[in-house]
Amino acid sequence: MSDEQSIAADLRASESRLYEHFGLRHTERFVDAAGTSIRVVEVPGDPTKTPVLLLHGIASVTAAAIPLIPAFGGATVIAPDWPGHGLSGPYKFGPHTDLRAFSVEVIDAVADAYGLEKFDIVAHSLGGQFALYYCLTRSDRVRRLVLPGAPGAAFVEMMPPSGMRLVAIPGVGALLLRRPVTYEQYRANSAMTLGRGTVDPWPAELVEVGYDASLRRSFHETLPGLFRAIARFGGVRAGVAIPHAELGTIPVPTLFVWGDEDVFLSPEGARGSITSIPNSTLVELHAGHAPWLNKPEESVVAVREFLTAG
Repeated sequence: MSDEQSIAADLRASESRLYEHFGLRHTERFVDAAGTSIRVVEVPGDPTKTPVLLLHGIASVTAAAIPLIPAFGGATVIAPDWPGHGLSGPYKFGPHTDLRAFSVEVIDAVADAYGLEKFDIVAHSLGGQFALYYCLTRSDRVRRLVLPGAPGAAFVEMMPPSGMRLVAIPGVGALLLRRPVTYEQYRANSAMTLGRGTVDPWPAELVEVGYDASLRRSFHETLPGLFRAIARFGGVRAGVAIPHAELGTIPVPTLFVWGDEDVFLSPEGARGSITSIPNSTLVELHAGHAPWLNKPEESVVAVREFLTAG
């Protein structure tokens, strides 16, 4: 067994234990999109309910959002790994990659592969950024949108943190990602984005899946370019951040579940963008960038009520 095969086996084993912990069954398949292979996990549910497309963030994995699945009211969950993440293949992002077109192509391919005509989207961080792009183009396919945490670089108020800008520098990011990181270091690094102690109450597998994914060659080949595409060096962020006027054209009912200690952007700082979306609701919690991990009960209630309303 090669190193890559061993890493994938470890990831699948940790992931399976995590799904079992929450009493969930899951299957996987691979979908071709954007010239690469997208690994998709399905958690089967009630076919009479609107399915949920679950989109994870950058340098993260779907496993981190598994504790939020009970909020979906038994609906089927379709969760793709972005290229370079989880068990998906690599993708060559560049500073001028059209992230909007990319996100629409991938989401369309996944939705079409599963025969989804109308669906809800629950999307975290970069997943939220891509979900907003999708709603600008394919609002007819999305019934409701849930964004827990700051939606990546989608809002004009958010500036890429120094760490993101560093990884985005050509050559530097690849060197940083090639440096070996122990599991303990990886777990400690989560405190920088999610908040100190955020993952402590949860099963170890929630972190193990992300750590295993970070060891894959596809991760190292993809992440520096993705960071560059998001950061848009030289101040050129056209097409990345969505202007308020454009947000105002999104007709999809949108719920923000946002922590007041989100390290990327506070709900108050994002208020201009939030209120620009005509049918948007904000639930603010005393939490970090992944509010469902800090305030699981409050997050589940807020999301469930929104998805099951009228």
